[in-house]
Amino acid sequence: MSDSIQVQVADSHLYPGCSVRIAQLPEPAGAAAAIVEFADGSGARGTCHRLAYDELELNVDGYATQKRHPVDARHWLLLAVDATHNSWRVKRRLP
Repeated sequence: MSDSIQVQVADSHLYPGCSVRIAQLPEPAGAAAAIVEFADGSGARGTCHRLAYDELELNVDGYATQKRHPVDARHWLLLAVDATHNSWRVKRRLP
């Protein structure tokens, strides 16, 4: 895996439709460690796999929100929403 990428989430947790910003993408067909930062100040580690030009698979380890609500590890599909590939939206949860 390459260096860590920073994933900024617009809420305290991920869900379908949630906005995500990623400044540096993993290499095509590659994977990268991810540091996931949530809007409430909480954070988690994970991995990000680039599936296609405009699709990412994001695995997020379990974490607790700032209000101490536990969130289990989850697996998400993200789609690009702009041509720069900085803005993403959660499409759906993956099994």
